[in-house]
Amino acid sequence: MSNVFDRLAQGPQGSQQPQQYDDWNQMVGAAPREKVYGAAAQAVSQMDPQDYYNHTQPGVGGTDPLGMLGDGQRAGLAQSLLGALLGRGLGQSQIGQQAGLSNLDPGHMTPQDLAALAQYAQRQHPEALADAASQHQQDPGLLESLLGNKALLMMAAGLGAKYLADRGQPQQAAPQQGVMGRRGDTSQF
Repeated sequence: MSNVFDRLAQGPQGSQQPQQYDDWNQMVGAAPREKVYGAAAQAVSQMDPQDYYNHTQPGVGGTDPLGMLGDGQRAGLAQSLLGALLGRGLGQSQIGQQAGLSNLDPGHMTPQDLAALAQYAQRQHPEALADAASQHQQDPGLLESLLGNKALLMMAAGLGAKYLADRGQPQQAAPQQGVMGRRGDTSQF
């Protein structure tokens, strides 16, 4: 599994190769969604807002990770982010105003609009960004565009640590069917 860590650490290199998708899906894609959410929430909460801005803002550093997504992927991601924010009790006008957006139609968001929405979520509602990320755990390219390599490495490390911690927990004994009586026999309740 160190191969997937090594490749993620190298940064974006165009589209990921099939082996990378297989590695990702084996490690993260197969994890229960709530565990992916927990790992994403931890990673998102540790991301520096300026680093996240630099990652998502089109043109900064000569990249446009959200603009590289297809229209359908961008719309799906926008819908996930908006749904996660709305599900936390925020109104559309509040989201639009605080994120600096006049357009909240996921099907018509530009890469700049999506970047502004993701940056707003990361700064003000990181749990919503983690929720949106966990909804797309089967798509490593989209997650790389949304979160960046550092956050993906943190997610993978968090999932690995949780897996190892869970494996180290002793299995709980099955409940006893009865209780020992005076003669050593077992009687049922």
